[in-house]
Amino acid sequence: MESPSSAGNLADRDLPDLVQDLSQRRWTGVLALARMGIDVRVSFKDGAMVFASSSDPETRLGTHLLREGAITLRQLVDAGRLLGPGKRLGTILVEQGILDPKDLVRVVVDQTQEIIYGAFLWTVGEYRLDEGATSSESITLNINAPSMIFEGIRGIDAWTRIERAVGGLEARYVRCPGQEATVRQMALAPEPAAILDLLEEVRDVEFLCARSGLPDFEACRTLWAFRVVGLIRRAEDAGPRPLDDDDGLEYVLSS
Repeated sequence: MESPSSAGNLADRDLPDLVQDLSQRRWTGVLALARMGIDVRVSFKDGAMVFASSSDPETRLGTHLLREGAITLRQLVDAGRLLGPGKRLGTILVEQGILDPKDLVRVVVDQTQEIIYGAFLWTVGEYRLDEGATSSESITLNINAPSMIFEGIRGIDAWTRIERAVGGLEARYVRCPGQEATVRQMALAPEPAAILDLLEEVRDVEFLCARSGLPDFEACRTLWAFRVVGLIRRAEDAGPRPLDDDDGLEYVLSS
């Protein structure tokens, strides 16, 4: 696999693909993203995402807690007055007994995922890879990259991106061998898992949309996610499309 450039444009390199590349390379460093005055930093260690931060005030921990109903506005304002060098909001809320330490870890995980999912929606912006850089955060995570990419893509509603990534009704796919551990790790729901079962043989997008049991929009979005995380691949040169039951009947009747 070709290594991603140390810097580039998200219009040329889709973020889910970039994250998957870094995960497969077991890369360590910081992926820095910038768009319209918003900066996002995603820290990786051996290919796992361990932290993410954003300059967007809507993704701050206090805003996240307030939106969740985990704290009141008064508690947020009072804790904010105590902020200073070496004093983080989460630590203050734990010291005041407003948050349990376990709750703080859960909230940081949720906040980190929210930042990454939000960045997956970006279609323009710049990225930079700072190899070897590490996170200084006391709370670090070990986020499953395939599951994060899968859920992140399932939050993308831009049909133009999905259609471009999947390739249209006649695009053909087949399941990649040797990915059972990744499938187990992702703990797929029955409907997406059924698409993988259909892809034991080469199938085109039209067939998969008809047989998946999912709305066509969701089926295509799922195919995109599976391709990015390496569970399936395009099968342009995999030979003729196998006959399904109806095709076989048509052949017999026309002979």
